[in-house]
Amino acid sequence: MPSAFGVNRQDICWSCGTEGFFRGLCAQARSDFESLARYITCPAGTVLIDEEQEPTRILFLLEGEVNVSMNSYDGRRLILEVAGAGDTIGLASAVSGDASDIRAEARFPCRIAWLPLDDFHAFLVRHPIASKNVSRELSLQHTRACKRLRILGLTSSAMAKLAHLLLEWSRVGPRTRDGVRIRFVLTHEEIGECIGISRETVSRTLSDFKDHDLVKLCGPALIIRSRRALEIYVGINSMPGRKRSAA
Repeated sequence: MPSAFGVNRQDICWSCGTEGFFRGLCAQARSDFESLARYITCPAGTVLIDEEQEPTRILFLLEGEVNVSMNSYDGRRLILEVAGAGDTIGLASAVSGDASDIRAEARFPCRIAWLPLDDFHAFLVRHPIASKNVSRELSLQHTRACKRLRILGLTSSAMAKLAHLLLEWSRVGPRTRDGVRIRFVLTHEEIGECIGISRETVSRTLSDFKDHDLVKLCGPALIIRSRRALEIYVGINSMPGRKRSAA
């Protein structure tokens, strides 16, 4: 059945991959989801969820990127993650029923499927695999939040905070002859908002890393020459609970 996007709804929905909420859903569950989902598009800058907003629906990002953040009482912003295709937005408040702790804002034009909360909860009851996927996603969100808190609360210097963030991102980056390649889509100001330091400090520290041949910018990508060399330079050890990489 064609959607408002001019292509089949099924092609859009399941092109996000098999991870996250959609992981392992059978054909019957997919068909059930399609019968319930509504579809919207939004331009960059659209606020999809605001802090303290009461949950009424849950969002599934099909295309685009979304900044997920929270603000301090004095107005400073902390970016928690950049959600991409296949991610679920507003999951914690959709499950708990509590007001949202996060703000979600489109970085680029986005295509989104959404379900009213009642339909979402009923879907989870009918399809236990979806409930399992929700539990997994909430657990992963908790793990990512703990990692970010470790950087913010247990890392003293701005240089070490930025190094920890780059090392965290690099864990899923492909290895090349020059080092580990990571997508570098955030501005220096947004990177600072990930770890609680200023834009100027991010720019100055990245320049220092480049001068010492620890990182290399290649268009929209950043290459970490050697994870271990970066750790040694800023005087940190590998992340707790992880085996040290030889890269």
